[in-house]
Amino acid sequence: MEDEQPDSLEGWVPVREDLFAEPERHQLRFLVAWNDTEGNWAGLLSAAGLRGAHRQLAALWPPLERCFPRLPPELDADSSWAWGLGLGLWTLVWPARSGPGEAALQELCWQLERYLGQAADGCGGAAVRDALFPVEGCAADYESPREFRERALRARRDEEGARLRQVLQGHEKAHTMVALMEVYQEEDEAYQEFVTVATMFFQYLLQPFRDMRELATSCKLAILKSLDEDDLGPKRIAALQKEAQEWTRRAEEAVVSIQHITVNYFEETVKALAGMQKQMEQDEKRFGQAAWATATPRLEKLKLMLARETLQLMRAKELCLNHRRAEIQGKMEDLPEQEKRINVVDGLEIQYYEVQLELYEVKFEILKYEEILLVTQLDSIKRLIKDKQDEVVYYDPCESPEELKAVDHVLGLQDDKSLEVKELSRRCQQLESKRGRICARRAYLRNRKKRDKKKEEEQKKKEWINQERQKTLQRLRAFKELSAEDIDQWDRVIVREGI
Repeated sequence: MEDEQPDSLEGWVPVREDLFAEPERHQLRFLVAWNDTEGNWAGLLSAAGLRGAHRQLAALWPPLERCFPRLPPELDADSSWAWGLGLGLWTLVWPARSGPGEAALQELCWQLERYLGQAADGCGGAAVRDALFPVEGCAADYESPREFRERALRARRDEEGARLRQVLQGHEKAHTMVALMEVYQEEDEAYQEFVTVATMFFQYLLQPFRDMRELATSCKLAILKSLDEDDLGPKRIAALQKEAQEWTRRAEEAVVSIQHITVNYFEETVKALAGMQKQMEQDEKRFGQAAWATATPRLEKLKLMLARETLQLMRAKELCLNHRRAEIQGKMEDLPEQEKRINVVDGLEIQYYEVQLELYEVKFEILKYEEILLVTQLDSIKRLIKDKQDEVVYYDPCESPEELKAVDHVLGLQDDKSLEVKELSRRCQQLESKRGRICARRAYLRNRKKRDKKKEEEQKKKEWINQERQKTLQRLRAFKELSAEDIDQWDRVIVREGI
């Protein structure tokens, strides 16, 4: 007993959150009937089973305790009398010789129907079904630890997202710049909490696929090592090669799932940052330029964060599209020779070009936000240069050598400021050069997109021509077959008439 940990979760299971929720509206209708059969046969639910189900339902809804009808004691004895619930599915064993009369049976059937209807209203249809017809191995009252953990993290993420939205909605209440800066600080804290919880949630979703990717890669490498070093027979080599292909497929599926989850994560962070930036741009309209200068660095920081997160999102989408394109290309290469018909190949080529065009759009978005990132940095540097140049230093008359030394120190500070301005100007030129290269890449991509779009249109036109050609050939074949049949019929007529 001393070694046991009081906070250990060994032997515990997470109970479902909605286990004791309000019962749902049901559409169940109970029919209780009796069936007089010959011979001995087992019933689906005995009188004792009925009482046991009643005890379970009454524990869920205590007012049901007084609604259960009194069952005659003869029901507990073996008999050939049989009861059925719903077309004979529910049967009760009755004594063959001392059963109740027909009127009593009908009354008891009606009472049981009424009782089951009340139980469904008070406890819910699912609870009544589980009590009457329990399923072996069904654990509907608890969930797996993984589901519980995922649901808890999802709830925390939704809660932090709701808190961030609530802070964003409270900007209108801040009528002064000081109050608004306090709201911004609270908003930054809420966003940081949201990102932390969202990262935990998506990392939890990613972990199984990462484990599968690692396992599949390890097994594949072990198989390749065995094929390279061991002396194996042809059948064993073929089996290992097939197993290696299976592990490769599993690793690729895990990678695809990882990419999609990554896209979902960055979509949420981008959405949150976009809302924060939009709200701040609306706040800027309520204040003058001098007052808003205090919040300008934060707006620039938000723009940089949004551009970086959007770049991450676009690059994750680019990976997904590259995988789709490679998958289509693999289908074209693995297509058997007898199945390489014109329409199949043309369809795959059209899919390839469509994915390629989507890829171009994503690359354009990447260049767009790379440019936004550079422009935001340029604006920030230009603002710093302007602030440095607008600084004014006032000098007083000097009356002693010590004061002259102080003036020399101030002049030295001015020289340092000039060097800082030169450094900022140099960085500004570097960013302008990068922006020029981005514009050149955009023009190159635009030309390639036009060429590929033209190829796609030509391919679609070619496929349409092939389809029309096939239709024409089919009509010609049908016409030739019909003409041959007409000639045969005329020949038979000529022979029969003796012409």
